[in-house]
Amino acid sequence: MESNAIEEHLKQVEEAMEEVKHKEKEMEGWLSYISLSTAIIAILTALVGLYESQITSKTILTKNEAVLYQSQASDQWNFYQAKSVKSHIYAVNAELFPEKAEEFKKKVAVYKKEQEEIKAEAERIEALKEVRNAASDHYYHIHHILSFAITFLQISIALASISALTRNKKFWLGSLVLSAIGAAIAGYCLVS
Repeated sequence: MESNAIEEHLKQVEEAMEEVKHKEKEMEGWLSYISLSTAIIAILTALVGLYESQITSKTILTKNEAVLYQSQASDQWNFYQAKSVKSHIYAVNAELFPEKAEEFKKKVAVYKKEQEEIKAEAERIEALKEVRNAASDHYYHIHHILSFAITFLQISIALASISALTRNKKFWLGSLVLSAIGAAIAGYCLVS
């Protein structure tokens, strides 16, 4: 009887070992999924980071363009003021020197016409400045949203690593959820 008990005990050990091997194979397959999903999330994070860097550059570039346009508009307004002063001087001279009044009034008319052209150009440049400021503000807003997307994606990579270390699928599922949120936020930024 003792040999039967030993044989039965050995059979139970063999069955237990087979079950352990089966579980290990399942775990290896599951770890492969974690590895693959983490690699995909890392690639996505890198791409979103690259896009966020480009948006940041566009923010700075368009703000610089707005500043340039503001400077050009200021130059035009200064030119406008100079023409206004000259026009005023000739208008005063026309009153002070009636014998040359006609000549002075012609110059006043020329300066007034030039002022209108300069004013139109200054207003056109200011409108360009406003467009560039609005674009810069838009890019700045997108930059901040992308920062959140990158944060979600980076946290999801950390959760996937924790899942692999602890052999806990809940962390992996959490990782997948956070990466989906990060990807959705990044997708929103791509279409807006």
